[in-house]
Amino acid sequence: MSPRSSVAPVVASGTASVVKLLVATLAFTGAYLGVEVSHSASAPARAGVSARSAPVRTVSLSSKSAPLVTAEAPAAGTITVDTLAALRPCEKSYLIQGMVDNPHPESVVSYGWRLQRWSAATRNWRTYLTRNAGFAGPSQTARWRPSVIDNPGWYRAELSVSGGARLRSEKFLVSC
Repeated sequence: MSPRSSVAPVVASGTASVVKLLVATLAFTGAYLGVEVSHSASAPARAGVSARSAPVRTVSLSSKSAPLVTAEAPAAGTITVDTLAALRPCEKSYLIQGMVDNPHPESVVSYGWRLQRWSAATRNWRTYLTRNAGFAGPSQTARWRPSVIDNPGWYRAELSVSGGARLRSEKFLVSC
């Protein structure tokens, strides 16, 4: 078997693949251009027909939006809790902020948020939600936006920073 006869099937199959891809590309391009041309040509005609034959209907849209929060950064050593607009009847959303100091801006500082709920049965604070984060660089304000849904009671926020610092907010009442 000569080397020439073993290469011929490979070249033939490669050529066939190239031809198939070329045909598919041309077909796709033609279909795309045809749809584009037919859409732009028939859009005014369709708009004119539908405007005359379809009755006019008024649609009212409604939405709820959260207000823009412009609360100032909290003072060092404190946590602030601000109420945000709720989207559902028994949903309460909050913006909780605390200042996190990084004594070594060239390294990463980690911090964690904890939303705690007062348990009357055990007479202590129990963890309800948590979130962890971190940053590198100078001190910054840590922000968290937790939501409490269908669970009224007394809550407080806690911010713990790597290195031992732990801050707690005043308790606040969540009601429906």
